[in-house]
Amino acid sequence: RLRDGGYTPTGKWNLSQICEHLRETMRIGMDGDEPRLSWIQRKVFGAIFFFVFRNRAMVSGAPTIPRLTPEAMEAADPAMIDACLVTLAEARDFPGPIPNYPLMDGITLEKWKDLMVIHSQHHLRILEPA
Repeated sequence: RLRDGGYTPTGKWNLSQICEHLRETMRIGMDGDEPRLSWIQRKVFGAIFFFVFRNRAMVSGAPTIPRLTPEAMEAADPAMIDACLVTLAEARDFPGPIPNYPLMDGITLEKWKDLMVIHSQHHLRILEPA
């Protein structure tokens, strides 16, 4: 809807940048190709995610790893948006199991999918539909 109907960004990323960030985040969860944080860091993130799940919201402005930081771009990239839509469908249908998740221990497939929904809402809410 945002791609086809237009939007006004109220944050620093446009739809293509958000799509690239979300696509890479979901790929990490399904592919398990990102190094895990240390044990203590995973415990801290586990506590943070407890509040994320409880409040169904994330805090804005937190830094992310370089892999998840989208490149600057002025205009929308339809191919990037389409690739994200494909990955969203793949994540929705992903049968699991979740590989060793880099940010916390013991995340279930159901919790990971819920986290991906909360994370997507967190970013997409900064785009006001036209």
